[in-house]
Amino acid sequence: MIGAQTLKAVRDAVSKVTDPEYPEVTIEQLGILERVFSSGESICIDLVPTRSGCPALEIIRADVLAAAKDVGATSVSVKFCSDPVWTPDRITEDARHILAREFFVVIRNVDGSSKCPMCENSELENRSDVGSTPCRSVSWCAECRNPIEVIRR
Repeated sequence: MIGAQTLKAVRDAVSKVTDPEYPEVTIEQLGILERVFSSGESICIDLVPTRSGCPALEIIRADVLAAAKDVGATSVSVKFCSDPVWTPDRITEDARHILAREFFVVIRNVDGSSKCPMCENSELENRSDVGSTPCRSVSWCAECRNPIEVIRR
């Protein structure tokens, strides 16, 4: 049986794993880490993928396994869940600020609006539904003349 202390240590370690695309943002801040629990003699870690087929998923899986093993877990499984479905609403407020400030990536609001992280102009023009990754599109800020990547809903 896995003790509560071991489970907490694994959760703490896994929550610090960073996203390969955004090395200053953890998978917990991005809303990818769903739960850590024990099943008999194993530790199970459920993750919610941002997009099915995301090329970063296998890197995240390997980093999560390594973090769990670094704190002494020996039998660990990592599963990507389809329920709940990931949405940008899962991203924490502090992660939103880091994404905007460090990576010029913003999250589109439920009403479809978004704000330029450079000048805070809210009149962004959609330039392309295809960004540098499948989960992002590209907008243009006419005010400061910068391209802005937008995490799509």
